[in-house]
Amino acid sequence: MNYQIRPQYPDEPLPYDLLLLADPDREHVDEYVPGSHLYVLELNRQVVGVGVLQTHEPFAEIVNLAVAPEHQRKGLGRALLQQLMTAARQYGIIRLLIATGNSSIGQMALYQQQGFDLIDIDRDYFLRHYAEPIWENGIQCKHQLIFVKTFE
Repeated sequence: MNYQIRPQYPDEPLPYDLLLLADPDREHVDEYVPGSHLYVLELNRQVVGVGVLQTHEPFAEIVNLAVAPEHQRKGLGRALLQQLMTAARQYGIIRLLIATGNSSIGQMALYQQQGFDLIDIDRDYFLRHYAEPIWENGIQCKHQLIFVKTFE
């Protein structure tokens, strides 16, 4: 598979269609994108994935990670996550956070496969912070699961 992961160009429009897959609230996205490091995954010169990394030395957080539905389950999300982990290490980060919803079964597996440990659950996070209910995999997304990876 011929893909490329690169930083998003400053004059390039934000891939909202992808960002909103991971966070359906555009106002939330618009709050955390400025000042973040955005990476895009291109497949055949088309942007099909996005990752957003916020750094707060000595830790960082991946606040958005998404791959277009038609390109999921092909290893692209894993590749993008690995690139974000590499970038975090290059920024001198020693602790990397990532959070997901209780309904995001595939993401929970991916993060743990990549060495992230579940450290906290923010109960009812999505009920408090999102006006509309979020459903995924036939499960209502209510709780935020917070994972961490520590670099040696």
